[in-house]
Amino acid sequence: MPSNKRTRPPDDAEYRVAVENFGPIVNASIAVRPLTLFIGPSNTGKSYLAILLYALHRSFGPRQPFSRRWRPFRFRGRAAEPPGLLPDTVFAPLKAWLSETSGGPSSALPTGVVPWVRGVLEQAAGPNGTLQEELQRCYGVDRPADLVRKQGAKNGAELRLRAPRSNGSADAEYRFKFGQRSGEGTISGVETRSIEAAVTRFLRNAREYFTEHAGLDEIDFELPSMVSSLPESLFVDLFQPVHREAFYLPADRTGVMHSHQVVVSTLVQSAATAGLRPSRHIPMLSGVLADFLSELIEMNAPRRSRRKDLGMGTRLEQAMLDGSVRLERTEAGYPTFAYRPEGWKDNLPLMRASSMVSELAPVVLYLRHVVRRGNVLIIEEPEAHLHPAMQAAFARELARLVHDGVRIVMTTHSEWFLEQIGNLVRLSELPEEKRQDLDGADCALRPEQVGAWLFKRSSRPAGSVVEEVTLDAETGLYPTDYHAVSEMLYNQSARTFNRAQAGNET
Repeated sequence: MPSNKRTRPPDDAEYRVAVENFGPIVNASIAVRPLTLFIGPSNTGKSYLAILLYALHRSFGPRQPFSRRWRPFRFRGRAAEPPGLLPDTVFAPLKAWLSETSGGPSSALPTGVVPWVRGVLEQAAGPNGTLQEELQRCYGVDRPADLVRKQGAKNGAELRLRAPRSNGSADAEYRFKFGQRSGEGTISGVETRSIEAAVTRFLRNAREYFTEHAGLDEIDFELPSMVSSLPESLFVDLFQPVHREAFYLPADRTGVMHSHQVVVSTLVQSAATAGLRPSRHIPMLSGVLADFLSELIEMNAPRRSRRKDLGMGTRLEQAMLDGSVRLERTEAGYPTFAYRPEGWKDNLPLMRASSMVSELAPVVLYLRHVVRRGNVLIIEEPEAHLHPAMQAAFARELARLVHDGVRIVMTTHSEWFLEQIGNLVRLSELPEEKRQDLDGADCALRPEQVGAWLFKRSSRPAGSVVEEVTLDAETGLYPTDYHAVSEMLYNQSARTFNRAQAGNET
């Protein structure tokens, strides 16, 4: 079969996601950039939206074969023609174009192919079934209705995915609506020239395959199945920034790190007795936690150990841990994790290490064994258990990951994190010769590389709304609600002090 070569999306390529009546969120429209920050009060949907981004990358990303995700294009047999997929009015001109040998193929595309591709693409409308399944799995819910904002249940929820095109073409949009029982997606804005470019690439690859490998007499046998790559090629071309592998580090990652062996043992025992007990007794994990647990278990797999260490995890150790995180293997091949302080000859069990080490250990392990350039790393509350100085240091390390080509999405309540990111953005405004001796000079971030989104509570309608906040030119800070808390505490302190002074005077 002809190769369908993919180029990694540009590191700075962004995409937009908008939701309505989704979980606790009334509405939100965000641009996902190389570094994307979700900030705001607790219980306003920051993690909810972060999990949505993870589900999108799981559904549209490269991890699984596309034919398993784009359900309308599944084939039962290699030579079987999918019902209604390749009508003779399309097959005949395709075959004639590929069979033409005198003078090379015509520059004009086969008649009727472009309108047919458009119709198939818009009818199929992307991996709807798998996206719905992935959403339910990641959130750990049984029905699409469980993801709809309660006050907006009548209208259901809506997701819109839009990926700007770098070649000047109009944006394509994927819209997914889901309500009580199921979801339905549509694609709009697909330009004719985008379809023509995808068809041209496909035909060139197909012709090369038939003339050099399979032979032209194999066209009748091979072509119907090969055509299934057309929607994939076009869909990936339209939504390239989402075609990345993503990994999620949940807020309770430290607890899972400490207890993963117990969790796995419990799940295995429950699975073995599932037929003997009611299903409510079986422990349930959300897809996010299950994936994190799975990555921990598979870290010592041969395929992982053979992967080249890019040094990102080691750099984080050297900058923050004064030691190294160790991955050990038991006799049964099950991974165990430890920490070796600098200068020690023996390992320290991870659960006996400091809370900072335990918190950063999964990040180090992911960077060493899992995450690669071009991937997306989603981190909940990276500031947890870190001293403010370490929070600032960690923010700089995350900025260095962005420079390495890793895209970062994070939820945070830390003013220290935001202030450090703000400083790195301000650094980019200085010429290189004026920032060389400043902290973070090697990881300055341009304003367009960073997106900060503030989640705010709304009373009418009930839920939360999301708005972009930009760096204040005078203060160098991202506007948040933290100043209101500081003002409240100051006023409380002043009132207490004034009353104490008045009591002393009497």
